[in-house]
This record gives sequence, structure tokens and C-alpha cells, in this order.
Amino acid sequence: MVEVKLNCDSDYKYLVDSQEERIKSRYKFVYDFMTDYIKQRELEDKIHIIPSILDHVIVDYFVDIDRLKPFQEIEYVNEIKIYSYLSYWILRHKPLQVYQDIEDAELVFVNEDLVTELLGSFLFSEPENIPILDEKQEDVYEFLKTMKYYFCYRSFTAQSVELLLLAFQAGRGYQYSVDYMK
Repeated sequence: MVEVKLNCDSDYKYLVDSQEERIKSRYKFVYDFMTDYIKQRELEDKIHIIPSILDHVIVDYFVDIDRLKPFQEIEYVNEIKIYSYLSYWILRHKPLQVYQDIEDAELVFVNEDLVTELLGSFLFSEPENIPILDEKQEDVYEFLKTMKYYFCYRSFTAQSVELLLLAFQAGRGYQYSVDYMK
């Protein structure tokens, strides 16, 4: 684990000072997820995390959340907002970088792939360990593939990522209702 230094503009020092532990915890979560992603794909010799860019991801995420709370009159943000805004800033700043001497077309969209993996792990975490039926594997794969394509080639905002996650959750709720209809 890299030491969290939280370099940011002096304009946001108030935020770092007031939320330091929460910020460090979120930084650790993202850094650990990225490290696991790199290790699982055996990309240690091709990809690295740029801590100064990750600092910007985390600070920008917290600035957005800090502005959002009074606007939406909420005290705490839900997990969907957390993942949406965090994903947006990862995609915007791209903290995973390819080593300079590596030319691998598969790595061009490594940050988009990471975020797709992050959101997939969130969406499929509750309930955990539920096998997807063989006849529905293609539907799930197509959803994840399309989400990555969207991040690579389409315009998006944190709010559109949030809507995507809410729509997935609504579909899950609808399907549950169909399955248990009396």
C-alpha cells in the first residue's frame, strides 16, 4: 500500500482536513482494488498506478459529494452514488497508466475495463455467490461489454452512471417481483 499524501489544491484543504479518515479509507479501497485488478490480470510489468492522479480522483470525488449533499438535502450518500461518482472520476483522470515502452492495444482502455470490473463487482455483490444461469450468461456478458463500450466511446457523467446502476437495480427488483408473484 502506498502512503496516502492527498495532494490537492489549497481550495480543497478544508475538505481534506474535515474528512481525512474517510478520504484515506476511500483511497485505500480504490488503490487496493486497482492493485488486485493488476495482479489478477498479471499486468504488473505493463500497468502502474499513478498516486498523484489517484489523489485527484479521490479529492474530486469528495468535492462532488460535498457539493451534492446540501443540493440534494442528504446527510449520507448511498452506495450507488459512491460508485457512480468514484467511477466517473477514475474514468476522467485515468490513474492506471501503461508503462512508456509497452505497446499493447488491449491496454488502451485499461481504466475503462477497471471501472467496468468495479461496477460489476458492486452490482453482483448482493446477494453474493449467486450463479448466473447458463441461459442468462450471454445477457450479463452483453451488459458488461456494452457498459465498457459506453465508457470508451460515449459521453457520460456521474449522473448517467448513477442512472445506469439504478436501472440495473430496478430491473433486479422487477425480476424478483415476477419470480415471486402470487
